[in-house]
Amino acid sequence: MKKVVLLFSLLALTDSFGQTDSLKYTLNHRLNSDKIEIIIDLNDVEAPANTASLVIPRSGPGTYDLTNYIAFVGDVKGYTSSDKTLNGQLSIGSYFTFGNEEEPLDRISYTVDLKKMETDLLGGFASSKLRPDYLGILGYSVFGFIEGHQDKPIILEINTEADWPIFSTTRPSITRKNGSDSYRIDNFSILADAQFLIGSGVQIHMVDDTEIPLFVATYTETAIDMKEIGRRGKQSLEGLANFFGYVPMPHYTMCYEFLEPISDRHDYGFSMEHLNSMTASFSVERAITEYDPKARIGGIIHHMGHSWIPLRSYGVGYRPFEWQTAPLIETIWLNEGFTWYVSFYYVLNNKNIINFFQQNIDNAPEYIKTKSLRELSLLGSTQYSLDFNIGRNLYSRGALLAYDLDQLIIEKTNGSKSFKDAMLGLLKWTEENQRAFEYEEIATIISEAVGVDISETWARWQNPIK
Repeated sequence: MKKVVLLFSLLALTDSFGQTDSLKYTLNHRLNSDKIEIIIDLNDVEAPANTASLVIPRSGPGTYDLTNYIAFVGDVKGYTSSDKTLNGQLSIGSYFTFGNEEEPLDRISYTVDLKKMETDLLGGFASSKLRPDYLGILGYSVFGFIEGHQDKPIILEINTEADWPIFSTTRPSITRKNGSDSYRIDNFSILADAQFLIGSGVQIHMVDDTEIPLFVATYTETAIDMKEIGRRGKQSLEGLANFFGYVPMPHYTMCYEFLEPISDRHDYGFSMEHLNSMTASFSVERAITEYDPKARIGGIIHHMGHSWIPLRSYGVGYRPFEWQTAPLIETIWLNEGFTWYVSFYYVLNNKNIINFFQQNIDNAPEYIKTKSLRELSLLGSTQYSLDFNIGRNLYSRGALLAYDLDQLIIEKTNGSKSFKDAMLGLLKWTEENQRAFEYEEIATIISEAVGVDISETWARWQNPIK
């Protein structure tokens, strides 16, 4: 099978830009501190202090949640070109300002309290981590940006303990530098999407004989079998590649944490998708310790499958992302439901999964059934996992819409096309148009891709269930 790598201009990683028009980010870590320091050097980027804003994200693509990361940010300082020090002032919203000084800022610094972050955020998937031998950085939980300059290229430097190796999902490798490393990153979106696993407790495994470089990066507080995690990842990648016919990622990293829960209230169960990686923050009870030919790999396939949709084909609200809030997204049912359908119905060949989706809809509470597909997605923009009645019904409705479209396409084309062609049509459309599709465009894009009028099936699924 021929490998095709799609690199959108917004998301492409590059190693060729210079430093003159870039921002420099520095992450400093000291062994005995609960905090890390972030410094942003503006490198002659015009940012008058009286108009500059340091934005701290509240969310990330695919989280469908609002997380107050600014609560863990402190010691915010702005420094002008004449070495004046300006205290950052917390504003209404998720950003800091720097007073009335008209002189341009030269750099900004702040700290992030990682111990407080993990203590206060009960979902393990949402937090960066700090252990005696481990620093795990989730990009959007610690990095902010200067408003208006989030599209500029970035030079990132990481400084940590001299004998601590550094791994990044932006440039994964078995070979790691100790103590300090630097990265060239296209823009803030790529930085926010990245993970950095740092420390003597981090283990790296590269899976053999894969279509693209496939890595397993782990921190664990119990015994695990990294080769078995890699085997499951390879099986998942091969299944998705066989379905779609190509792999869009230049490389892929499976980031796993197996942790002792820090309290009974903390939950370690959700995973998260990223452009060229996935993160899974699990308790030690879920450690993968041995070969299991019957292992359930649906979760890996699903999160890896997001590297096709929605990470490379998406509706309004998903990209460009509104970092200061959890943006209203009308197409979560497509993001999740279409990927669930492909992952389980096709890649795992589990035809009975349709019954599971239908049961979720049949057993939904009244306030779910009375919502249209679009309304339910808007509700799920901030409450997808908080109230998982919303989440499971969104992916179930989306998956059943996908199933009905699949049956219609197969019937009308005498089996020459299927839902696969609908997915490829969305991906091709985004590659050609380089923007998010509007809600009203979706049915037309799919109809043209498969040569079948899907409008009637589409319209039926837009309505409330009851």
